[in-house]
Amino acid sequence: MIDLSALFGDAQVKDVQIRHFRVFPKSGAERWLLESTQRRPWHLKTWPRANLRARVIYRVAWIMGALGLNLPSRVEGFSVAPESVYAQLSNRFDRLGIFLGTPGPNRKIVVYAARSDRSVFVKIPLGPVSLALVERESAALSLLAQDPNLAPLIPRADQVAGHLAIEDIETQGVAHAALDLREVIRIHDQLQHRSGMTKPLHELRQDWQVGPEGAVLEQDAGARVAISKARAAADAFLNGFPADMGVPCYMAHGDFTRWNVLRAADGSARIIDWELYGLKPRWFDVLHYIVSYHLLVVQTPACELLLHLRDVAQKHPKLCTDWWQQVGFYFCYQSLYYSAVFERQTDLREHHQAFWQLKEWAEILRLLPAEMDKN
Repeated sequence: MIDLSALFGDAQVKDVQIRHFRVFPKSGAERWLLESTQRRPWHLKTWPRANLRARVIYRVAWIMGALGLNLPSRVEGFSVAPESVYAQLSNRFDRLGIFLGTPGPNRKIVVYAARSDRSVFVKIPLGPVSLALVERESAALSLLAQDPNLAPLIPRADQVAGHLAIEDIETQGVAHAALDLREVIRIHDQLQHRSGMTKPLHELRQDWQVGPEGAVLEQDAGARVAISKARAAADAFLNGFPADMGVPCYMAHGDFTRWNVLRAADGSARIIDWELYGLKPRWFDVLHYIVSYHLLVVQTPACELLLHLRDVAQKHPKLCTDWWQQVGFYFCYQSLYYSAVFERQTDLREHHQAFWQLKEWAEILRLLPAEMDKN
């Protein structure tokens, strides 16, 4: 179990209370906590529902909750200090569910907290890297709330129990569902219009190689090879362009995925998780919406993904001008930046998703020049 003092406080203080939680899953690495007094699976409010299987499991869990049943779990007692974040939240909200975060330097705890008139997601950083991401998201939401075109598409945010609290927007017809790609392009164009600029390739390349704080850790041979191949593939692609070449960029969402972008009843986007808001090459959010689903959910092989990206460009002519060049820059960013992230993680081999992505990014960059020659 990870250190939960950021959530539950100091276990040694006076008047600490032992509270019992269901720990999910029952065996293996802990992902969620739900206080045993809670009947419904509020912890699953933090669960991404990017495909049919996830949505079915989610609905089944809620039906089970209505019958007083739970998904497989174990019960453990935790010491909760009276002034802790969790104690404060439980005093203000009657429905709480805890996500323990994704392993790695970005890890943070997210608490779903709700009552009859309000529901929010409270983000609790667990280190300097996740703190910086939460601060970036807070600044981005504050900035974009002033844009009349984007303000209706993003959640409201404030502070609860000393931490960033983001409005739950999955209400009134807003749900996890795929967007029409024309809506994804529309959002991209709005962000591009308000923040478009050109930056030299060599500056972007330098920025992409800067990892989060923390020492580079020793990895096993397989992980070292995967990181090395991803970096080499990115370098080989970028070396084909002049270092001083101007690359069109914009302030992108940065993690525009099916689980971070919901769909309103009218088909328009509602966008959460602005932690990676920052300067990216043109079409970055459009590409990430497509690629993240195909690599992380469907696990589409590299050659098939390139065929799909070709079909996308043919169906949307405005993408054609510099599409393949920007596709390459997208995968170079992913390969260089996340190589720096992953080499600071322990036991990379256990994070199968990270390992899979590194290998696929490298393969796509290897195949991409031939695809560019065809177009």
